[in-house]
Amino acid sequence: MVASCETIDKKVTEKTDKENQMLSKYLGVKSEVVKKDFGEPNKINLETTYKIYVYTKTNMLITCTREFFINPKTDVVEKFKSQNCIK
Repeated sequence: MVASCETIDKKVTEKTDKENQMLSKYLGVKSEVVKKDFGEPNKINLETTYKIYVYTKTNMLITCTREFFINPKTDVVEKFKSQNCIK
């Protein structure tokens, strides 16, 4: 049983690393590129120092959420956050 948990943990880590690698290409690029690739965000949060584009997608009762933190002065992606986006 421990071996199967380690296998699952390893696969989740691999998928998470792959997701982060894919999203890291958006760091330092204009928000237009994010919109071009992902479409219009489901939500834009302006209640922080960043403009946050929130993209959500539900697949088999699991909601994938991707957030891109955009500097409002430069319109450049400075960081991102991804949750439950494992394919």
